Amino acid sequence: MNIARSAVPEELRAVEDLCNSAMLLRGIDALATIRGGREWLVRYGWEGEVTPEHLASLRGAREDIRSFLTDRTDPSARSTLNRLAREHWESPCVDDSGRLALTPSGARAVSPAGAAVGALLLHGLTGSGLRLRTCASEACRWVFYDSSRSGTRTWCDMNTCGARSKMRHYRDRLA
Repeated sequence: MNIARSAVPEELRAVEDLCNSAMLLRGIDALATIRGGREWLVRYGWEGEVTPEHLASLRGAREDIRSFLTDRTDPSARSTLNRLAREHWESPCVDDSGRLALTPSGARAVSPAGAAVGALLLHGLTGSGLRLRTCASEACRWVFYDSSRSGTRTWCDMNTCGARSKMRHYRDRLA
């Protein structure tokens, strides 16, 4: 099975990459081990130390973001995302070029979790962040960008999760 990559805008790639560091359908998690986590983090420009605690925090942030993308109206998911935003970013400001910008909290480098939360904050304002979704399949939960005209895609890939869901519904009707 091969899950197709969505045509996510570059400014939202950090969200998609972090959330999809775990491929739930295959039981693969790039952040499960120190070695795998270090390789994944280096690919995304992280130069800091990689500890089990750091990876656990990153996995937690990934699932918190995935929960928010699954149901943006869930008070718990919103509260958790707001907590992540406060951990990683100061209040928004307008930068020298006149654009809305975020300033990292403290003097630390922006982690992949911080970059993902920042992208959601900035691009949620424009509406492009609203097209990031999680696959409706409970077994999958792949994060994808809905570039369809109607903006109503349900599954990450119609040939994989969509076909399975439709076949399951068909069998249920026959039973």
